[in-house]
Amino acid sequence: MPDSAPAFRQPDLLRLDYDTYRALPAVANSDLSRLRDALEGRSPRPQSSSADTALNFGTAFHTALLEPAQYVPGQPGLNDTLVWWLVEGVRMDTRLTELLDRGTPEVSAIFTEPLTDTLCKLRADLVVDHPDEPLTIIDFKTTNARDADHFLWQCSAYDYDRQAAFYTDALRAGRFLLVGVQKIEPFGVFTIEVSEQLLAEGRQKYQRLLRLLKHPATAPTYRAAAVQAAVEALQSGDQTGRGH
Repeated sequence: MPDSAPAFRQPDLLRLDYDTYRALPAVANSDLSRLRDALEGRSPRPQSSSADTALNFGTAFHTALLEPAQYVPGQPGLNDTLVWWLVEGVRMDTRLTELLDRGTPEVSAIFTEPLTDTLCKLRADLVVDHPDEPLTIIDFKTTNARDADHFLWQCSAYDYDRQAAFYTDALRAGRFLLVGVQKIEPFGVFTIEVSEQLLAEGRQKYQRLLRLLKHPATAPTYRAAAVQAAVEALQSGDQTGRGH
């Protein structure tokens, strides 16, 4: 009889500071975004440092929501009142408040993607992992979406589905929740449980990009130089963004 497939072992859930996570020599979802940009002919994203990232509104919101003790008020260009207003809006939802109170924020993991044998990493906003319950991943997005339907469209257009599939497959999560938080009036909060269809679409996206990372010569000829440059930058450890 053929050998049975090895049992799945969930990657260890790690609590790492941002710079330590970012330095891990593995492929993150944000790296796949850079490769996608090259494939689609978009301009390379500018370099960013930890200090630059700290000034980003989305990062400030995530800190206030997930690790409020680490929030530093009064940063140039940030509206602290608006940041905390959005946090309060999220916590008005009792279901989200329960998840926030029970979950572990900013969880990292290192894993090998089995189809391409690629060493990868992830950093989830929030993970709720309790015995006898399906593991749940929650990701918060600040958004200019007009309403819940517009945010659902963004989930596919902005490749949030790819992130959801990348994380769900790595951790064998039972649920992935995307929470859109309007940063404009009326400051609504939209919670979407990512469907199997969206996960399947996202899975195709990340697997395609990982295959391209392994075999950049398979890129279309008119994108070959840009894809090769992106692959070389990733292989040299030249990474940008929040690293999710």
